[in-house]
Amino acid sequence: MSENISHNVQSIGQSILQNIDQIAANARHQIEISIKEQGLPSIVPYTFTEQIIVPLSESIEAGEVSYPTEQIPSFKEMDAIPAYLDTVLMSISVVKQSLLSYIEANQHTFSLTVLDVIVITKIVDPLIDYFIHHFTESYLTQKTNSLRSEYYQDDALSVPIIKLSSRVAICPIIGEIDEKRANLILERTLMESSAKKIRTLILDLSGVATLDTMMTQHLFKIVDSLEIMGVDIIVTGVSSEVAIGVVSLGLDLQSLTIKQNLEGALKSLGMVEG
Repeated sequence: MSENISHNVQSIGQSILQNIDQIAANARHQIEISIKEQGLPSIVPYTFTEQIIVPLSESIEAGEVSYPTEQIPSFKEMDAIPAYLDTVLMSISVVKQSLLSYIEANQHTFSLTVLDVIVITKIVDPLIDYFIHHFTESYLTQKTNSLRSEYYQDDALSVPIIKLSSRVAICPIIGEIDEKRANLILERTLMESSAKKIRTLILDLSGVATLDTMMTQHLFKIVDSLEIMGVDIIVTGVSSEVAIGVVSLGLDLQSLTIKQNLEGALKSLGMVEG
């Protein structure tokens, strides 16, 4: 246990472990309610809540953040490739709220001070971010790999539109954006956004090594056309090298909504907690 952590914090951590069945059952119940209310696919395995709560409570008991050493499930293991990512993100948020509700309900029993609660929050938040990152990366990796083998065989598959929720999708762009490719991206994103009722599209440029003047113009054309159709665009994955290159060309990306990575985009959309 960290020397600066109070005995009260350690005790609440032990209590969470002792009452994990109760907390997990409450979380599962709340997840089921949210799934029905939001019309989400029911894809969360029974043990999911415990796999989140155990490392959280062990870290609270230890008084410091301790990341899981055992392999946590990926989307492949959960057989959830067709499902929406927001089911899992919602479930993680519910587990966190169930844990904090238990702590709040027992705050006086364990004589937790305001400082104790702040310490607990500083332990819980990094772990929640870790789980969000893990499942988001797992989902996208699995979806991308499922398309990669056919990537060059079909124009549609070379511009994958991966749905993250009922209204949010991501389009990973890999390689150069010449005029032919730009027209293909524009055609695919317009068609898929309309067909799938997408309201926000994340254009991920992490697979783009450089952006020259022509490529940037194509990018603006894609963004402008989609926004006319009522689709909000968020650009992610702009590396420092690409940003420096764009500035050196005298180009301005300030009119675009840019986030550093997918997690930042999801936070801005309220799909994960900030």
